[in-house]
Amino acid sequence: MISFKKLHYDRKHFLIQNRDKDFVLLEGSNKILISAPHGVPQTRLGKIKLQEPGSLATALNLKSRSNCFFIAKTQNNFDDANFDENSAYKDAIKNLIRQKKIKYIVDIHCLAKNRPCDVNLGIGLGRNVAENLDLFNHLEKSLASKGFKTSIDAPFMGGFATIAGSMKNCFPKLWTVQIEINCSITNSASKIDKWNTLIDLLLDFIKEIENL
Repeated sequence: MISFKKLHYDRKHFLIQNRDKDFVLLEGSNKILISAPHGVPQTRLGKIKLQEPGSLATALNLKSRSNCFFIAKTQNNFDDANFDENSAYKDAIKNLIRQKKIKYIVDIHCLAKNRPCDVNLGIGLGRNVAENLDLFNHLEKSLASKGFKTSIDAPFMGGFATIAGSMKNCFPKLWTVQIEINCSITNSASKIDKWNTLIDLLLDFIKEIENL
């Protein structure tokens, strides 16, 4: 089990190390990309939006314990990599898909704590996971079996403008999911057991994809 302090220490250390970079892309050896575009503040339509520290902490831990490729924003350059139609972040993902034959994208975000679900799975009304609906169904059932209250496409659906949706637009055979985790789980030391359960579940899910 990873401690709350350790998860957030790793996140802070990663940001300090990469403070002068717009984003960081790390190599992997499978066909899965883990993305965390909102681990730092964003600027959307001229307004600053708060960072989602738990999304970056989760994504970093998944990367450290798997063979996945990884990309994360590390600086706010008056942009929103998940919202803007064009961005260096999205261009890097497109190049990675072409060069490394990425087939799956797991894009990690966080929900406000007043949202009624633990996890929101954005799948573009099913379009983003159409290449393997059984794989998505297994993820949903796994979350339910561990007691996570899960919603699909609500409040966020991984639509056309998002990383999940826009990459699916460009690469129709891609399988993508936008996973939004309630920050009441990721921002509270008292919920660390639940956070660890979720991370372990996602690692098992990654292993399942690798075995396809």
